[in-house]
Amino acid sequence: MTVDQVVVLVVLAGAFALFVSEALPLGVTGLGIIAVLGLAGTLSPPQALGAFASPAVVLVGSLYVLSAALIRTGVVATVEDRFVRRGRGSEGRLLVTATLATTLASMILNNTSVVVLMLPLALGAARTLKLPPSRLLMPISFAAILGGTMTLIGTSTNVLVADLARDATEIRFFDFLPMGAGFAAVGLLYIWLVGPRALPSRATVSSVTQGRTFEYVTELTVRRGSVMDGLSLEQLSRRVGGRVLFLQHLRGEELLDVSRRDQRLEPGDVVVLRAAPDTIVTMRRDLRMDTLAGGEGGDLSLHKTTFAEIVVTPTSQFVGRTLGRLGLHRTFGVVALALQRRGAHLRRGILDVPLRVGDVVLIQGEPERIEGLRGGAGFLLLVGVDEQAVLRRRAPAAIAVLLLFLVFAATGAADLPLLTVGAAVACLAAGCLSLNGAIRAVNWNVLGLLAGAIALGYGLGHTGLAAWAAGVMVGVTRDLGPVAVLSAIYLLTAIATELVSNAGAAALMVPIALAAAGEMGVSVRPFVFAVAFAASASFSTPVGYQTNALILGPGGYRFRDFIRFGLPLQILLWIYASLALPFFFPF
Repeated sequence: MTVDQVVVLVVLAGAFALFVSEALPLGVTGLGIIAVLGLAGTLSPPQALGAFASPAVVLVGSLYVLSAALIRTGVVATVEDRFVRRGRGSEGRLLVTATLATTLASMILNNTSVVVLMLPLALGAARTLKLPPSRLLMPISFAAILGGTMTLIGTSTNVLVADLARDATEIRFFDFLPMGAGFAAVGLLYIWLVGPRALPSRATVSSVTQGRTFEYVTELTVRRGSVMDGLSLEQLSRRVGGRVLFLQHLRGEELLDVSRRDQRLEPGDVVVLRAAPDTIVTMRRDLRMDTLAGGEGGDLSLHKTTFAEIVVTPTSQFVGRTLGRLGLHRTFGVVALALQRRGAHLRRGILDVPLRVGDVVLIQGEPERIEGLRGGAGFLLLVGVDEQAVLRRRAPAAIAVLLLFLVFAATGAADLPLLTVGAAVACLAAGCLSLNGAIRAVNWNVLGLLAGAIALGYGLGHTGLAAWAAGVMVGVTRDLGPVAVLSAIYLLTAIATELVSNAGAAALMVPIALAAAGEMGVSVRPFVFAVAFAASASFSTPVGYQTNALILGPGGYRFRDFIRFGLPLQILLWIYASLALPFFFPF
């Protein structure tokens, strides 16, 4: 084994560990891949740095701007809202219309952006029907994934795969559509038929349905002279009706044992607990305990304030920053009451927890202050979607840009990355979006990950590791024929995408797929498209795709919910892909 191969394997193992643990943002891991491969000499400087200027990175970045312009002008909201309104008569009708709208929009827009827009629309419709959000949000996320597989620009995964395979085959705008339409149809039929039976009915703060109120973890600080001063944890629990689970009791630098329920509270003590939102509010109001950074917002007049939930979005500038450093009251005039993440309850100081995509923060503030968080603040406000400000007078210009873009893209009249840049510039020139809005719309974390994935793909191919892995795979399955090899590549990619993200799975498997096709002497196209579809097929876990992470908190989902509802869909689409790929892309 050569030195370069060892370097690539070490980088691959390190990236895998970071992807799974989420110790670093995905974009930072991607940039780290480039830095290590370049500095180690495995890739030449032009190869390593060329990943930043890859057509895939340029194309995806420009698509974020185009999507944001269509959303900002109200084009997408108008279409999706009409779909959603048609479905408000019943749960089944709403499920069909909401998922159809999401699927169609995701064909031409970034699917994560589509879910960001659909999330409050769906919550509003669910509230009207008194339907738990958990009955609707997972299907919407899955529909966005399915819709994104139907065109080259529907998902960054397709763009990345096309870029990694560009020397072996040319992939055009609608090459995904015939196979992708069947892929989406199978998925949607499963969602419509199985969803009403398999999806959980779990109430959250965002819903008004009956059932268990979703609980939050928060920090409370005891004020001097308050009614809490001198009470024991047991007395505190009785005072609020025993609806509190104590997780930590901090006194200065000392961590006290919460199992000692006779322990007395002293001024300045910090208690980390889990409770329902109404209990948290009651403790703050009646017992004079500061919540999280409540000292900042200290004496908010309760009769003038209201409560709301905000979700951290994929493009938020606050990802990686803590609530303690954000200073929500100082910046926005609201107070953070509690934090909930991915259906799990955190057990350490919440002020020091770096925010992640999909985190839900319960806030308190005056209505106009909360409204100020809407649009551009880095958070998605889960109330009042109909009040979202849009530039409707610019909608005709945005529609014209989109139609011209689709015509030129479909006919191949211009280079697609350059065409996308032109469409983004046209939206800015027409006033559909401000320059600052365009900068905020770009998910720089995803672009960093894409650049790193491209560099990793180069490394796997350049060092011969991909050819070696392909040889092993073909050797095991050769006697079963190319369909078996194709099916195995799809399955391995689908497993990888649940563990290391869609971009990481594509970067790992495209070089192997190309080498496997060469080893067998057949066309590379079925193998390349197998990787593209499988890398997007993240249905079994909430961590493989950003849309799943985004709906996890608002839907109140647990990890097991994705396994129960998503794993059968994963298997069904694997079978479909194994049979359909050779038909649409012959060997």
